[in-house]
Formats: sequence, structure tokens, C-alpha cells
Amino acid sequence: MSEWTLDIQDMSWVEHTAEEVDFVIEALELRGSERVLDLACGFGRHTLELARRGYAVVGVDITAEYIDHGHARASEEGLSAEFICMDVLDVTFREEFDVVLNMADGAIGYFSTEEENLKLFDVIADALKVGGKHVMGVCSAGHAIKHFPKRHWEAGSRSLSLADFHWNADTARMIYKGRVLKFGEVLEPFSNEFPDDGDAGIRLYTLEELDGILQQRGLAIMAAYGAYDTAVSASDDQLMLVVCSQKVGICA
Repeated sequence: MSEWTLDIQDMSWVEHTAEEVDFVIEALELRGSERVLDLACGFGRHTLELARRGYAVVGVDITAEYIDHGHARASEEGLSAEFICMDVLDVTFREEFDVVLNMADGAIGYFSTEEENLKLFDVIADALKVGGKHVMGVCSAGHAIKHFPKRHWEAGSRSLSLADFHWNADTARMIYKGRVLKFGEVLEPFSNEFPDDGDAGIRLYTLEELDGILQQRGLAIMAAYGAYDTAVSASDDQLMLVVCSQKVGICA
């Protein structure tokens, strides 16, 4: 994957953070007293927003610049948010959280091997208390199979983003490339093509695959959506796949 920096704050989708947190609270029927783990939290946009609403939140990310930013913002605002700089695969919480989040992919499918990608689901299940709930927001393999390759533009208040998607059926991975055009900056000429940078891509899953993976770890799917919106049902015609599940324990 490409190196991540705080420039990501200018991406158009960052502007939807409050609405995404609204969705989490509604979909999981949270009361405000839950302890939340935000895996691959990035610069802490969901962690901080939940903390502003009174939740005790722990954000974990491998990028030190992001964690430093989260620490600073939490300190400035006096929020109950803890930030830990760590590879999410090294997280060892055991039944400590009421909610675990993997928002905006949350590193799901980002690793080079199937074993590593599945280990992240172990981390999720281990961190949840029995009865605890999980939300993941990922891109849908069903959509990729049906609709890739494709491109689309997304406009925000600070930038315009071009996303380019391809599908590797042999590896079940999405190859994503993009450009961000920030408003107010001089635009240099660029090619219509994206150079091949050797990125292996992100492992995507169908809803059926995720159901099996979660069941093996004692989680049962509560609902699946095609956006961070309870009115939008999951469908192969939706790029987003948002899955809410609950830890029920593994049957002997």
C-alpha cells in the first residue's frame, strides 16, 4: 500500500465522518456507555467523533503521524480517547470492548497473505466481549466482480477525487488508484492513465465469505448495508458493503 500522510484529511469522504458515526450509533443501538475499539483508525476521525459524544474510545493505527495527530486533538479537546501506535495484527485485547470498528476498510484485506488477513478477524473477535458488536465498512467483492473496471469522481468542499478500480479475479483483490485535486492549487498536466506501481491490491470479500469468516469466530451478522445508511440494503450494485455483527460465542 502507498504511504499514508495527513494529506488524507483533504479527501472528500472525510467530510462524512459525523454521519458515519450517526450510523454506527443507530445501527448498533448504542446507549453511550460502551467502550469502543477503532482498528486502523487513521488520523482518528471516528475515534475523536465518538469521544466527543461521550464514548470511551481506543484508536489503533500503525502510522505514527496519525497517532500523534489523534493524541494532540484529544488533548486539545479534553476527550476520553486513547491512541496506540501499533500494527493491528499485534493487538492482543481480550474481551475488553463493547464495540469494535473497522471503518473505511479498517485494514481488512490490506495484508499480503490470506493468513494475515484472516488474523485480523481473530483480533476483532478476541477484543469483543460476548454480546459485543462489530461494524466493518469495506468494498464489496460482489460489486467488483460485476462492475469493475470503472472510474468515478467524487467532489467535496476542499477537493475533487478521481478513483480508478480494477479487479484481479485470480487473487480476489481490488487494484485501486486515485488522484486528489485540491481546490485552489495549480493543476499540473497529468496523463489519463495511472502507472503500474506494483501494488498487489486489497483483498475483497463477498457477503457470503464474510458470513463464514465471522461465524467461525463466534460472530453472527445482524444486518448488512450498501452504505453507512440503514435505509440502503446491501447489493452487488453498491460498491460499499457495511456489515454489522454481534459476538455470540462459538458453539462447542
